[in-house]
Amino acid sequence: MAPLPTRITAALANASERHSIAFEYQQTPIYHTPVTVEATLDENGCLAVELPFTEAQTVSVDLDDAVKLFLEPGDQLHLDADLLDLPQSLRFSGQGAANNQFLAALWSRFPDYLRIDYKDLAVDAHRKMIGQRRSELERFLDEGCSQYQLTPAFVDYYRAEIAYEWANFIVSYPTDYMFANESRNEDLPADYHDALNQVDLVDEAAIGTTDYRTFLERNFWRIEEEAEDRAEREQLSEEQRRAFIQPHTIAYLPDFIVQLDEEQRRGDLIQPHNISYHLAKRLLHGKALYFFLAGEIIDDFQDGRFDQGEQRLAEFLRDNPYPAYTEAVEEVVRETAQLKPGQPAPDFSLDDLQGRSISLSDFKGQAVFLDFWASWCGPCIGAVPDLERLKQRARDQKVVFLNISLDPADEWHQAVEEHGLTGVHVHAPGGWRAAVAQLYQVRGIPFYFLVGPDGRMDGRVNHVSDVYIEEVVARIEEVLSGKVPSSKSGQSGIIIKG
Repeated sequence: MAPLPTRITAALANASERHSIAFEYQQTPIYHTPVTVEATLDENGCLAVELPFTEAQTVSVDLDDAVKLFLEPGDQLHLDADLLDLPQSLRFSGQGAANNQFLAALWSRFPDYLRIDYKDLAVDAHRKMIGQRRSELERFLDEGCSQYQLTPAFVDYYRAEIAYEWANFIVSYPTDYMFANESRNEDLPADYHDALNQVDLVDEAAIGTTDYRTFLERNFWRIEEEAEDRAEREQLSEEQRRAFIQPHTIAYLPDFIVQLDEEQRRGDLIQPHNISYHLAKRLLHGKALYFFLAGEIIDDFQDGRFDQGEQRLAEFLRDNPYPAYTEAVEEVVRETAQLKPGQPAPDFSLDDLQGRSISLSDFKGQAVFLDFWASWCGPCIGAVPDLERLKQRARDQKVVFLNISLDPADEWHQAVEEHGLTGVHVHAPGGWRAAVAQLYQVRGIPFYFLVGPDGRMDGRVNHVSDVYIEEVVARIEEVLSGKVPSSKSGQSGIIIKG
């Protein structure tokens, strides 16, 4: 059944300098790749746009300040606003108006996200802070239910939004504290995570909310980390601890975990994406299970784990009863097929620092290390010293380091000079929305690929930190020698129609 069209009309005052308004939404709740629709403004500041939704969700509207809407399939919402008086001037009418009038009131009173300084933040102070926000948001929603004609879908969505934001703060506190203080919080109570019993692992109303999938992932990682901690305490000798030997943790995972095969174990190191997948199959059920599994399979393909992804996909296509999830996964499989090892690397042309057009194909006969980055990205700048060491280590190899900036154009030149970045530099206009970023499925930065001298994909490079440099150099040498998949045909064992 085709999704009901969701229609939005707007009349905007003081919009003479705007030619269009961008509406951004998630095509699927499974993974956060936004779809942007540009709606043209007429000379009177009016617009109309239809969005094809299959499920209720939030939509971000670029009215100089970002405005969040909540829309259900079939809503017919009209918006009036003065762009010089936001958000106070926002007014809504039509189907969906009550939900969005309440939402405007909610975000004018509460910050969109609670920003916390974890430096020396005691666990009790943290719990009080996030507990107070949760209580205030729930009280405001309860009052809204009596003041506005809120739809059941809206109320369920925002109750889940509030609950899983809180749960994410709970499950993330130990890690956030450690990063801020460079040490663990030794005062963390043994029963600290028991608070998570207040939320359900399986909650269909939470699918599509900002924090539900993130909560599931982090909670599964927590289970793994607790198993690793127990294994380390009980298995390692003092000599092993000094040598940083990774303990064998499988025996310390919950006894319901599906045993991984030897290849998946990769020695004694269990990969988080494996643990999460198997824990989900045991702990989740119904729509929540297939929502999560679909996201894991999508991660496999987008992160270059094609063999594992194809094995899981075959099982998913056999068992999944939710066609929308199958369609979302199949779309990603089609999009990532061109990035499989052995496939011709998608070509592109971008301008360099001197304004000359540079194409990937210009470097045929050399390996190419693609680096998608931006100066506002902390991890990108943090990786610069390691990247420069990698470039020095590979200086005798026929490899080009092609740096693709997602910066605003006026900040790009300065960033290259300020950070002393070497290699070939090009700029991708449009940032995340740049055609080359879409072509290479860039979901976060830094994002690295290796292309062989034959112009074929070798695949993602996941790490460039100091301990991985020799591994990356060896991979470059193998690509140049023609001993790896970049010189082979990369055919998939899964056939997707369309």
